[in-house]
Amino acid sequence: MIKLLKAGFFRLKKDIIFWLFIFLTIGIAFFTLLRYMSIEGIKLDRVINEFIMYIGLFIAIFVSIFIGKEHSEGIIRNKIIVGHSRVSIYLSNLIISIIVSLICELIYILIADLIGIPIFGKMQMSISQFAITLLDTALVIISFCSIFNFIVMICSEITVSTTICIILFIAMYVVQGALSLTANTDKYLTHTFTDENGITHIVSQEPDPNYPGDEKVKQARMFYLLIPQGQAMEIGNTDSEYLYKMPIYSVSLIIIINFIGICIFSRKELK
Repeated sequence: MIKLLKAGFFRLKKDIIFWLFIFLTIGIAFFTLLRYMSIEGIKLDRVINEFIMYIGLFIAIFVSIFIGKEHSEGIIRNKIIVGHSRVSIYLSNLIISIIVSLICELIYILIADLIGIPIFGKMQMSISQFAITLLDTALVIISFCSIFNFIVMICSEITVSTTICIILFIAMYVVQGALSLTANTDKYLTHTFTDENGITHIVSQEPDPNYPGDEKVKQARMFYLLIPQGQAMEIGNTDSEYLYKMPIYSVSLIIIINFIGICIFSRKELK
């Protein structure tokens, strides 16, 4: 495993996709800061959590091309010939993808902090909120890496795997949007007003006639939180009630995806 990781990181130094991932991360960090500078009332909390909503696409492209080359160039077959186990090969590629993706997320957060604090002020979230947000962010990134690594490791054609990964990311984005409408539906219609002091008061509360039902809401919420893109959207909301629940869904998804991936790759016939 150590030799595989060393070889993988050595490849990274010369890999264009890796450096493109880094430079795009830096570019998006500056673009996000510039975009929010002209908007009043924006908190640093929102700026810091912005990148997690897009990083899945970059992970899809990086993993599908960087690891896909191992199939197309016969590197995986050569690794097996020299005695490396398929489990070690699968996990080493996953670990490299995770480390690269976490480094990019860290770069974004550092830039957002260093430049954003003088502009937007310090973060408003508590230490516990910041800690759970970081944990959720890391687990979402690991989930993305697990899903895309699974696809690339079982699909030998780099063009096909890249296309599938990108389409899957877009599909997850669309599905989470559809599920969120049901998952975040309130059971009651609440009428409020805000006084001159900015305090919100509830005037009345009545059952929503369009409420889909507790069972449908529960199911939609479960699938919504199982999708990494759904979790990524919730991370941007530091007041989300799901922040402390998401690690359970992420860890479950990571374990299941990688278990299935290792089982399939272990039996896969390599060209």
